[in-house]
Amino acid sequence: MDIFTKFRENLEVYKSMGLNPLSLATGCAVKVDLIDTVYPALEKIRKILEERNITILPREDADIFVSRERIEMKRLINGGEFDADRAISLIQVNQETAGNPDAFSQFLVRVYTSIKTSRKLTIGKGHSIVTTKKDGEVAVLDLFRLEGREEKSYTVANNDTIQIVDPLDNPGSQVQVDVAISNSLNDLFTKGVFQDLTVVPVVDAPNIELKKKLLSNYENYVKKYGMNLRDDIQPSVGTLMMGATVVGKSNHELPTFYEKVSENMVIITTRFFGELTPINVHLWSLAVPELIEMMENRGISFSKVEKVKSEALEIMRRPNIHVAKVIYSYLPEFGKSFDERSHIAMTTDVTGPGIFVIKEFAEKARVDVELTSIPVVDRDICEFATENFIIPNSTIGTNGAIVMFADKRIADNIMEDLTKVGEKPEIIGYVKGKGNGSVYAPKDVMKLIRRDNVLKQFKIKE
Repeated sequence: MDIFTKFRENLEVYKSMGLNPLSLATGCAVKVDLIDTVYPALEKIRKILEERNITILPREDADIFVSRERIEMKRLINGGEFDADRAISLIQVNQETAGNPDAFSQFLVRVYTSIKTSRKLTIGKGHSIVTTKKDGEVAVLDLFRLEGREEKSYTVANNDTIQIVDPLDNPGSQVQVDVAISNSLNDLFTKGVFQDLTVVPVVDAPNIELKKKLLSNYENYVKKYGMNLRDDIQPSVGTLMMGATVVGKSNHELPTFYEKVSENMVIITTRFFGELTPINVHLWSLAVPELIEMMENRGISFSKVEKVKSEALEIMRRPNIHVAKVIYSYLPEFGKSFDERSHIAMTTDVTGPGIFVIKEFAEKARVDVELTSIPVVDRDICEFATENFIIPNSTIGTNGAIVMFADKRIADNIMEDLTKVGEKPEIIGYVKGKGNGSVYAPKDVMKLIRRDNVLKQFKIKE
């Protein structure tokens, strides 16, 4: 079977599941838009929820709290009763709700007030994705009840999901699940958390056979990497969804020293950005063969796109536990203070929003930063993708690179340690000083991002 026939067959398979790979970008790109929908909606409802004793924490990669002697976890679908102290949520909404901050905010209020608890409830992390299925809306709520004395460690929890990574692969393949779990774990790894890892699958599918196949892939993954698997109830709206709620611990402080970020610091990335771009270019080349000729006129062969895509998938399916261990080694022990000559101050990963995450974290640290370079998986492919509107932001990824802010005096040591574990780190910018979160970006950012709502977040250098 040639690749074009396989593509057409797979397209029909995914369409029958309520997914159109050509209208929905892959991986983390299916998130509800942060700038236009999520943030405006949260502003609308913050006060309403606080009146109901519910607090939504400012955006963080994961929910972080001091470990307790007894932590009981329970999952609810669309609400229910449990005396919870903390919650992390996965919200799946249809395109209509996702495109309207008012409708999205109303959905969130319904979901969060549906949790019946007598305690003050903290929503530590929320994740929201879009489905093309009109009746595919669902809320998966993972709740934690904390009891007993505090321990000398942090518990960190996260939830993330994807719908598809590679539309040319079958939906039940091991690769899709590997990427999905690794992507969810990445928000723990960015914080240097790798101890006592538990994976709770989040899986839905149009039929029971596929659902079982996906769940068996989770067993393969946790066995391979020595993690714990927790069985729990799953959503059942019949859309294709794979991801995980993941929980881990750390007996070190975490790199959330936002107030310590200073002009002595540089920005280090573990590797390039934009792994989803070659997947989307490959997909669209099969849908619109004329693109292949356009690429070849630019000196980009179809075989090169296939090769770069294949390499990107292998990187995305590999958990960044090795990076977590490096970050952990540059953090103070639990309860000890931060020293800029020894410790990493701040970290995040570059996934769905692409390099917009730098802007978010610059604002969090109240500093202005300058990006000196934007390394991407393949410059020619990414520029071609942006120029031809194949993907509006070619810096986005899934299970993406981890970015860290650290003192320039320890940057070389960090980069050396990252190189030893197989990464290709580089310094991509520096902190200019205290400020309001301005990010100065090189002019070539316009060749990588076409979305105005993202571009206008940057001060572009002439």
